[in-house]
Formats: sequence, C-alpha cells, structure tokens
Amino acid sequence: MIERTKKVRLIGVDAKMIGVLEYGEAEAMAHDQNLDLILVTQNAEIPVFKLGDAKKMRYHEEKMKRKEARKQRGDVMKIVKISFNEGTHDMQTKIKRLEEFLDDGLKVKVVMFLAGREKSHFDLALEKTKVFLSMISTEYKTASELKKLSNGFETIIFK
Repeated sequence: MIERTKKVRLIGVDAKMIGVLEYGEAEAMAHDQNLDLILVTQNAEIPVFKLGDAKKMRYHEEKMKRKEARKQRGDVMKIVKISFNEGTHDMQTKIKRLEEFLDDGLKVKVVMFLAGREKSHFDLALEKTKVFLSMISTEYKTASELKKLSNGFETIIFK
C-alpha cells in the first residue's frame, strides 16, 4: 500500500494529467468529486493513480477479458442438427440459435441426419437442408459445401 505522505502522479477523469501530489491530497480530491482513487501502476518511480469509478472500470476490464476469451475460442465449432421431419417452427428456433453462434464468431456445422427408411429419400432431405440454409437471415460463408454422407448431409458455415 502507498504511504499517505508519498508523492503520486494523478490522472483526471478526462485522462489528462493533473500532476504530482501527496497521496493525501489525491485522496481528498477524489473524495470531494465523489470518485475513487484507482491505482494504475505501482511499479513506476512515482506511483500513478487515476480518478474514476472503480466499479465501471472493473466492469470494463471484465468485458474486455470476455471479449478476448471469445476470440481465443474461434476454432470451436457448434453443431446444429436438423431432422427429416422437422417442423417449420422448430427450424426457425434452430436458426435463431445458429445466428447467435454466427454473431459470436463461431463456425457452425449444419447436419441433416437420416434414419431408417428416411435414407431412401435423399432427394427430399437435400431439398429440406437447402430450405433450412436459405431461411438463415444472417449473412454467412460456407467453409465446406453441402456434402452427402452415408446417413444424411452436412455443411460448415461461418460469418
């Protein structure tokens, strides 16, 4: 902790340098303006403090950390499964979730699974998958074209 008699460099709310003051003076100035005295760096020859709202600053730092964490997980892929007998409302619900994934910067694999006798209707399943992809309102790019699998279709999309 900083000694009360030690000199500190003070930065104002508007990010302009106020000057070098005694710690007690800086603390009194913060109290008079109903602000917090936030330690910016203690490692400098003269410790640097800033006037501001500590809660806002903490919120902003946490927000930036979350944003950085989101960028780091960019290689994560989400999977949205649709079925042959999917209803329109169910498809719209899945599209809403898919668009959230795209807005977060994630890749999304869209998979159409066919089971049992559904496998004999690949043409209808392909049409249903194309309709699903056309219902997506968010602009996207395809990382891999619509591929036919042994049990359905899949494609990978991203923003």
